Amino acid sequence: MGFLNLLKIISVLSMLLMVGCGASLIRTTAHLDNDAYAGFGRTPAREFFINKEISDSLSLKWQNSVNGGFNNSSVAIYDSLVFINDLSGRIYCFYLSNGKQIGQLKSSGSVFTTPYVNKYTLVYTVAEENENITHLYYYDYIKGKMKYDIEAAGRSVTQMIGTPDEIIFNTEDGNVYKYDMKGNEIWKIKISSSIHSSPSMKDNIIVFGNDNGEIIGIDSKTGRILYNKKTGESFFGASSISDNTVYIGNDNGNLYAVNLQKGNIIWKYNSGAKIIMTPSVTADKIYFGNLSGELFCLDKEGNLIWRTATDGILNATPFISENYLVIPDMNKKFYFVDINTGKIEKTYNVEGRLNLSPVIFRNLLFVGYDRGELQAYEFK
Repeated sequence: MGFLNLLKIISVLSMLLMVGCGASLIRTTAHLDNDAYAGFGRTPAREFFINKEISDSLSLKWQNSVNGGFNNSSVAIYDSLVFINDLSGRIYCFYLSNGKQIGQLKSSGSVFTTPYVNKYTLVYTVAEENENITHLYYYDYIKGKMKYDIEAAGRSVTQMIGTPDEIIFNTEDGNVYKYDMKGNEIWKIKISSSIHSSPSMKDNIIVFGNDNGEIIGIDSKTGRILYNKKTGESFFGASSISDNTVYIGNDNGNLYAVNLQKGNIIWKYNSGAKIIMTPSVTADKIYFGNLSGELFCLDKEGNLIWRTATDGILNATPFISENYLVIPDMNKKFYFVDINTGKIEKTYNVEGRLNLSPVIFRNLLFVGYDRGELQAYEFK
């Protein structure tokens, strides 16, 4: 092989590598969307439900791959655009209609949190791998330009809270931050323990658990700690809020119902195994699962309505309709479960462990599994 031929081969391989990696750019257009699924759980209180019935009959509309695996985050959707993070430090943008990739943003760390879409600004955190820092990014996806890059102490590994006016997130080493939409730090506080529990917020009160087994409430306006209630083991599960009650599970397998204003424990239910998933809550019921593969439905007083064994591992948040619960299983499948009886009505198998929390939006169901495969199913 001659030297010139060798140079040609190296050049072609370099071009293929560049195409495969893709540029760090998302630039597209969007219309104002008042019905967007703008972040994890749609709202800061975390609402994983839709008020309509769905079919359990699906057809795969599109599928696309990302570079890294998924955690228990979800897609965010704005107008015709679908955004998703992966653990290789990337944010991707796909067309809602056909799954074609528009672009991606690449970083050196890991992105654990679902991006928050504030109109035409994409906000997300990147936890650096070899440094105890987080980068908070604000990206204008219409202009294709980074607006702000803020460095914060600690690694953000949980879901953040996004509103039109503020971004709130915590870090592993116990920092809790609030920023405005111009990248200004409003306040920062330090908790005495590590944090691996994602926060939720309602009525200006932020709630999460920590590794010491404490449930913490913070005034979102001032950053003042309102309560710090010791329970049992560590909290790796996230919180969700309905009416004036917070629901959160811990490593003991207990699901707690906590008064939002005072932090008093109203009741607890022992599921028998560690709870990681965020509880899904409707007007009158709570749905959650544990790592032994059992799925539970309780009423708002903590009484068991039904209990279903799946023989799998349940760690991602289920999504609820008026007739079915859609829940992913790390045992390479997801289920349609009757919300009234707990009966598994239909099972769909996939090629990897389902870690992504499902989302139902505009007649599409989004799921993802650990080979970095994002799927959009259409309801028949």
